[in-house]
Amino acid sequence: MPALLGFCQKARPENTALLQEPPQVQVPDSVLTRIRFEAGTGPVRCLDLFIYDAAGTKPLQRHLQLDSLPGEILLPSLPGEKILVGIANSPHRFNLNALGRFEAMEQLEYRFQDDDPDFPIMGGFCISLEESGTVPLRPLRCRIILASVSNTMDGYELLEAPRVRLRDLPDAAKILSEKDFRPSELIDAGDWQALPHDVGFFPQQPGIVLPCYPNDTPENVLGVPRPALELECIIGGENCSFEVPLPPLARGSTHEVEITVNGPDDYQYKVR
Repeated sequence: MPALLGFCQKARPENTALLQEPPQVQVPDSVLTRIRFEAGTGPVRCLDLFIYDAAGTKPLQRHLQLDSLPGEILLPSLPGEKILVGIANSPHRFNLNALGRFEAMEQLEYRFQDDDPDFPIMGGFCISLEESGTVPLRPLRCRIILASVSNTMDGYELLEAPRVRLRDLPDAAKILSEKDFRPSELIDAGDWQALPHDVGFFPQQPGIVLPCYPNDTPENVLGVPRPALELECIIGGENCSFEVPLPPLARGSTHEVEITVNGPDDYQYKVR
């Protein structure tokens, strides 16, 4: 901020007494803001930090790029309350003109197909308090785990060539949202993942992880379909499919699915 310039003229002394000039008031043009990050166990290979003014139109004050996750940083910034935004592992560069206000940042979406499972996209924001703030970095991705598949059929009938996938996956999600995920577009189905071997007398515990973006539409609300898990296999030479509807999926949540097959048209499941 430019310094304030000016001058003053000394009053003519009366008798032998001299008038003293008032002390100069120093106006600080920046302060140090202490910023910490919480990323859990998520790996971070790049990190973008955005600092927005928390007042008025909430303009962008500063953008900083880092190639690792620091414990904390001290940055000079303008005095006052600020909104601190962190985005880790972004696969794209940012258009700072388009993100010049915080309301634009709130609308920023990432697509599921651009999200690297080894370095998941994470993000979050906080409002600084006394020139300090901790930015949470949370993944968008949910994890659906096929915990077990059991076969209760008689006669040593096998579930042959079993494989699993998710259907009706959300195509995109807003990086700063914490709830109300209502996808406008869906991916019809994810990739198939094969189970290690056929399922016979002994239950199989494959532990296959199927990722997807959140959809927390309540079960009693009609709207966009929520994801479902599909198990496909061959029984007695016939292709069979078993579908498990999933509950509302919060951001970054994990659910385990257990399936018991009693016959080609008879099955049970648990989701926890």
